[in-house]
Amino acid sequence: GYIGAGVVLGPHALGLVERIDSARALAEFGVVFLLFTVGLELPLDRLRALGAGKFALGLLQILLTMTVFSAAGIAFGLSPQAAFVVSAALTLSSTAMVLQLLAERGELTSQAGRSAFAVLLVQDIAVGPLLVVTLVLGGAPEAIAEALFWSVLKALAAVVGILAIGRWAVRPIYGPISEGGQIETFTALTLLIVLATGLATELAGLSMAFGAFLAGMLLADTRHRHQVAAVIQPFRGLLLGLFFMTVGMAIDTAGVIARAGALAAIVVGLLIVKTAVAAAIGAALGMPRGRAVYVGLLLAGSGEFGFVLLGAAVGRSLLEGPDAQLLGMAVTLSMAATPLLAFAGRRALPDIAQESGERVETAEPHSGHVVVAGFGRAGRECAAQLRETGKLPVGIDIHADNIAAGRRLGFEVFHGDAARPEVLESAGVENASAVVVAFNDPKRAVTIVGQLRYIFPRLRIVARAHDEHWAEELRRVGADTVAVELQGVSQQLVAAVDEPAPDAPPQ
Repeated sequence: GYIGAGVVLGPHALGLVERIDSARALAEFGVVFLLFTVGLELPLDRLRALGAGKFALGLLQILLTMTVFSAAGIAFGLSPQAAFVVSAALTLSSTAMVLQLLAERGELTSQAGRSAFAVLLVQDIAVGPLLVVTLVLGGAPEAIAEALFWSVLKALAAVVGILAIGRWAVRPIYGPISEGGQIETFTALTLLIVLATGLATELAGLSMAFGAFLAGMLLADTRHRHQVAAVIQPFRGLLLGLFFMTVGMAIDTAGVIARAGALAAIVVGLLIVKTAVAAAIGAALGMPRGRAVYVGLLLAGSGEFGFVLLGAAVGRSLLEGPDAQLLGMAVTLSMAATPLLAFAGRRALPDIAQESGERVETAEPHSGHVVVAGFGRAGRECAAQLRETGKLPVGIDIHADNIAAGRRLGFEVFHGDAARPEVLESAGVENASAVVVAFNDPKRAVTIVGQLRYIFPRLRIVARAHDEHWAEELRRVGADTVAVELQGVSQQLVAAVDEPAPDAPPQ
């Protein structure tokens, strides 16, 4: 949809957007925020659990695919230097396209999804060294070796620095910020961390997206993870949509028609070679054949970093402008084909559809639990009585003192703004037996109850109120039961949890 809209709005159709370079620069931040949210779901111990085999798949995929494309380029008359750059540009896949597809289908934690992610991560790391080699091609071998050495050294220094600063400085900063309950300050701090780590890795010769991934990974096992994911979601959605639109804007329909034969040959050859190489390596490493082919289809298209490498090649006079333009169109069309290839793979390989439902165990495998939104005194008392009756309470609160008090009592409490649907979903509300809204602020409680009823129409919602006026407001927006203060509120809340859920949303 976004790609099609980009084609229509771009300079080669309606022309409402004439220059896509500035839009593309802004849209790249969509990929940055996407990798940050992926990092939030992947703490360091889970990254290790991916296993060396999946990262070996990524390294071998780059080396063997570049070898095939380099040989083809030389056979078609390119110089060895130009063939190297072209092979690198075509080999790297689109992180944004593939990860968004996997996220939409809930496959990021499937076996195929983890394999594809590991390959993409290795490719993101390889961008810096490949760009360095491109910029020094034509020089003495000693110069290339020296440039690579310093590139790797800077990259390692940046990664170690980010991990150290993140663990010893960034994590502790969130504590005082969260205590104040200021969402704006929390959001600003999160954006600063994402952009600062991205800039640090870019200056070190790596991609901004890789730096953002590291930042997300550092925050993945903190109590602030759910709120961080919630505040970053609007930026990610907006900018990622813009990214896909810029892919469509780059498609020159007249140019595609004029050079249809050459483009078709390049794109089809590109997709076949990349699919075959990735599938063959996966199978050789012990991956089931169906999964290996599906991973190959996911990685078949080229990616956004191809434009960077082709541009650098033109700047170094390694490629002629028309040739780079043709290859750029091929990269764009292969990116646009990625969703179609993934869909075809799922339809043609029925075992993959079943395997896609496999999940890595997460920290929150709850089902049938009771979410307590607002973990102040009333929320903690309610949670304690729920636990006594054998139910599992899971708390959400934005105030650090309430979170700390709940955790001292042995409860699982997440830091987050319960007024945000993303936070509620990350706490597993869709699988909960009920939600207890126990905030002191009546207006806040009304807002949250209304959102819960709209998003989860069959969910049992229990709320507290200070008086009958607010109790009536809470019932009006969708609360099934309201416990009024000074009438044994915690006992009322617990008793109401066991009442049946509504059969249909209120009219």
